Parts: sequence; C-alpha cells; structure tokens
Amino acid sequence: MPLAVAAALAAASMPAVIKDPANDVSGPLDLRRAALKRTSDGRLRATLTFAGKVTPSTLLASSGPPGSACMRVWTDPDADPAATRPDRLVCVTARSEDELRAGVFAQSDAGLPRRVGSASVKGSSSGRSLVTRISQSSLGRPELIRFAVESTRPGCKRTACIDIVPDSGAARRFRLR
Repeated sequence: MPLAVAAALAAASMPAVIKDPANDVSGPLDLRRAALKRTSDGRLRATLTFAGKVTPSTLLASSGPPGSACMRVWTDPDADPAATRPDRLVCVTARSEDELRAGVFAQSDAGLPRRVGSASVKGSSSGRSLVTRISQSSLGRPELIRFAVESTRPGCKRTACIDIVPDSGAARRFRLR
C-alpha cells in the first residue's frame, strides 16, 4: 500500500504557472494567474484565477456571444504559438445562470472548433478561480504541450475584449510524460 501511494504522488507534477498583471483589462474576467498540473490520476488540472468573482451568470450575455475562459493548447512540438493557432481549446462557459460547462475542442481548419472531449469544471470557494480537469487523451496524449489562456467578456465580438495570458503571445511549455 505505501508503494502505491508513493507511485501516485510521483505521478503528479509541479504546476506550470503563468501570472498576468493586474487591471490589464476591465471587469471580473481579468485573468491574474493560470496554473496547469498533472494530477496523481493522470488527468490535467487547469486553475484559472480572476480579478473578480466569476459565476455562471457572469459569463452570460444579454446579447451576443457568452463570456468564456479557454486554455489554448498546441500539441505539435514544432508549433510556433506566436504564428499558429492552437490545435486544441479547453473552454469554460455558462450553460445557464446556475451552471458552468466545459469541453475540449479541436481546431484543425478554418472552420469552427469541434468538440473532441469532455472536461469537468467547478468554481473555487472564493469564486475567483475556475478549476478544470481534462483527460490527456482528449489532447491526443502528446509528450509536450504549449499552453496559454484567454478570457473573453460576454457580449463582445472584438479582440479588444480578450485577456490573453501571457500578454506577449508566447506560451508556456508543459511536459505530460
């Protein structure tokens, strides 16, 4: 039994963390921090922390698209995040005023992303963080990914409404295996 516990703990990883300056966009969806880690069961846990409290109703729009928070993932080790769009998105939005929903989407061409996997999401007790759990298989089980995070204000169709972390258009590396 102690050997199994030690093996499970060894399977978990240290988080890769990206911090973002305060008040670089207005509103509760101003991203402050993103952390990604591999948990002992092999899934990935992404924790997104915001300036304000984020609830399902915060993400709903009275008109236009809903707000969202997405982890952008590049699974190709040779991909240049500054020049290419991600091939996977792990997105959270609102299903209703009381419920969040999350999913994993593939972006393989110029069309809309298609859903390729599920993800679970829940808010933290403070209400300022969203915690998403993702299976590695929904990302295609690469050895290494690059990731960045973005949040989009509800009702907005312009790129000025998007908070991207890190700001420079770069991405953070994360080894899965």
